[in-house]
Amino acid sequence: MKSKVRPRFSESIWIASVWIITFLFAYIWCLECVRELAEAPWSEFDLVKAEWEIPDHRVKKGKGIIIPLPTQAVEWLHMLKARSFGSEYVLPARRGSTKPYIGSDTINRAINKMFGIEQGRKKPGPNYMGDIAHFTVHDLRRTFRSQVSALGFSGAVGERAINHSLKGVEGIYDRYDYYDER
Repeated sequence: MKSKVRPRFSESIWIASVWIITFLFAYIWCLECVRELAEAPWSEFDLVKAEWEIPDHRVKKGKGIIIPLPTQAVEWLHMLKARSFGSEYVLPARRGSTKPYIGSDTINRAINKMFGIEQGRKKPGPNYMGDIAHFTVHDLRRTFRSQVSALGFSGAVGERAINHSLKGVEGIYDRYDYYDER
């Protein structure tokens, strides 16, 4: 009869994989800067209204944004909340840290590890990503922005979706936030 208890190492890998995948999905759905998601407190999320409101003081350019959340993101956020051990942060630090949330480089390090790249390690580890080209979290933002254009959406929709200000005269006159389009 097989044991239903997983070995501790396998459980750690499973938990880490869930966190990485959840972060990547949340990042793709929201497309904010990595730091803004890594440091996000639950108080910014309204899961009933399906919105994430990032205040001015937490955004790189100093202008907050309200992000509409798709149904799948809300479902994942409910799962994350249940697993955040009562933390006030969506992605709490899992090890001893000076901050109560994960570091903004945590996910890139995890992605690197999945490609067999580990900081300070002479011999590469196993590549679990196969033939997929190496990428960083920020590459997902660039890919999204490129695909928005490729699908025929206006540049303004793409820029606002990743919380960029519109440039030049367009930025001066077009104050619409493209909430529904995002």
